Amino acid sequence: MEDFLRKYRDRLRIIIILYVFCERSQDGGSPYFGLFRTEIKIQALDFLLRYPDFLSMELMDLTDTDNVISSEEVSSVIEGIYLNNEPQLRVEEMEKFFHGAYESIDEAVAFHVSIGFLKHESRRRTDGKTYDKNYYVTRYCAERIESHLKTIPAVQWYFQRCELIKKYFGHFTGSQLKTRQYNYAEYSNISYKSHIQNINAKVRNAYEQRFNKQLL
Repeated sequence: MEDFLRKYRDRLRIIIILYVFCERSQDGGSPYFGLFRTEIKIQALDFLLRYPDFLSMELMDLTDTDNVISSEEVSSVIEGIYLNNEPQLRVEEMEKFFHGAYESIDEAVAFHVSIGFLKHESRRRTDGKTYDKNYYVTRYCAERIESHLKTIPAVQWYFQRCELIKKYFGHFTGSQLKTRQYNYAEYSNISYKSHIQNINAKVRNAYEQRFNKQLL
């Protein structure tokens, strides 16, 4: 049962990420709602979705480099994350591979292709490895998401969180997001195929220093 639920959540997260972050088509006659480029970005966004503590730290770090971002708004977002116990309830651990947090999305993508939600294209190098992966979200997928999936209360958190991540991090490339994540020793220094652990203590300390108040 747990394996089934995990597979279901994986499929759910991936299709919501692709739907929210894809480049919307300007061609009303196209069968595609939008295009999402590169698996690297999927993996980086999935990490932020699965680790609310790292997301909180990233938000605070953005306030140090982006003068447009409201510190008060960021403080409120992080406070909500910890009030709702997300670092305990929402975490789904990822393993560290050669290029950071990674989990195969092949099964989830294949499933969505099989039901007409996605079209997947990639190129193959001479060594047999694929690259330049593109994911086309179909209009059928978008219609089903908007008429059904978005109406399910238990799923709405995923849409809201993806929109939040898009607001602050949507303009970064996948490689840029990965580079940012490597700034944390708790992420970069762990051994190959080990699960990335939480940084809640670090977040709480940083939050108190920046905003002069404690997280509950």
